[in-house]
Amino acid sequence: MTRRSAGMRGDPRTPRPEAQAIATTPPPRRDGAETAAPVSRSRHPKPEVLMGEVVGPRGKEIGAGREAFRAFMRRRRLAPTGWAKDAGVPVGEVLAYLTGRTRHISAETAAKLANAAGVMPEEMFVEKKNGGP
Repeated sequence: MTRRSAGMRGDPRTPRPEAQAIATTPPPRRDGAETAAPVSRSRHPKPEVLMGEVVGPRGKEIGAGREAFRAFMRRRRLAPTGWAKDAGVPVGEVLAYLTGRTRHISAETAAKLANAAGVMPEEMFVEKKNGGP
């Protein structure tokens, strides 16, 4: 007699009961009438997609600060992973700020990053003009 573990379904005497086909779509109606949309049986309301309300509007100063931070990194040829490691801060915090997952870098992290780069923290978030000092 074939034995199966308790996690398997079906009668152990029938071959592969898990492989039986299951119909996923209802058969077409012969009279050509459209079938009504299935009614949800869930007790939870169906979520509606409201893309305008999913993410709050980004402030210009936040985007400008992030772009200035990127420009600072490019000017000094700083890679986020190496720079964060040198500063002793989590790499994820720097990457989350660069990708927009977080809106700000904490003051402690900014101070550590600035110390590792040899600048004041404010200099990392101010856009330098081309041709200027």
